Amino acid sequence: MFFRIIAYFTFLLKSTNQHGVHSPFVYHFITKGLYKKGTNVTVFNEYPELLKLSNKEQKVLSKIVNYFNIDKIQFNQKDLSTNLNKDCNTLLYSDIEHFNTLDISALNSNQFVVLHRIHQHKKVQLKWQEIIKNKEAIVTIDLFYFGLIFFRKKQAKEHFNIRA
Repeated sequence: MFFRIIAYFTFLLKSTNQHGVHSPFVYHFITKGLYKKGTNVTVFNEYPELLKLSNKEQKVLSKIVNYFNIDKIQFNQKDLSTNLNKDCNTLLYSDIEHFNTLDISALNSNQFVVLHRIHQHKKVQLKWQEIIKNKEAIVTIDLFYFGLIFFRKKQAKEHFNIRA
C-alpha cells in the first residue's frame, strides 16, 4: 500500500493534462474522450471481470470504451491473436501481471491493450517500464489506473502520463 501511495505522488509530479500533449491522436482522445463531461457510463454487466473495478476505474474505462467505439473486449490474449478482425475495434483488457507474451506485431490500429494495476508494486511497475520501451508499442499512455498501449504504425513512438 505504501508503494502505491508513493507511486501516485510520483505520477502526479510527472503527469500532465491536454496542454502538455503534442500528439493530435492523444490530444483528441483526452479532450473528446477522457475529459468529456456528461459521457454515459457503460455498464459492464456482460463482463463480470470489470465489475470488480472501483467506481473511478469503471468511469475511466467506460470513457475509453465509448471514445474508441469498442466492439469487443477480450480478456484472453490467445483469443485476441486468433480472432483478429482487422475492421473490428477490439480492446484487450488484462492485469499487467498476467500480460505475458502477446504477438503485438500482428495487431493493427483498431486493436489496443488496456493494462490494469500498472502501479501495484515495484515489480509490476518495472514490467510496465519494459512495455513502454518495446518498439512495437508505438503510443503508451499511463493513466495511473490503467496503462494503454496503441499500435499505430504511422506515428512516432511516444509515451504520455495523463491525469484522468
